[in-house]
Amino acid sequence: MEEITRLTGITKKGPAIRKLLADTLTMQRRAEIAAKFVSGEWSAELEGYEAAQVADRQHSTTLAEQWRD
Repeated sequence: MEEITRLTGITKKGPAIRKLLADTLTMQRRAEIAAKFVSGEWSAELEGYEAAQVADRQHSTTLAEQWRD
């Protein structure tokens, strides 16, 4: 119990245990979601992402060249 109160920063047993449980559930949910993305079960389509990266690189190169002139 001392470790739980130390980790949560709450001295009363009930609230400390509730916070620890809530934090643990949150971490488990995040781990499950991350695992779905890593496994490929879930994905996100970012239309135009690659094109924007290329444009940003070209713009940075242009600015660098102009600065040197």
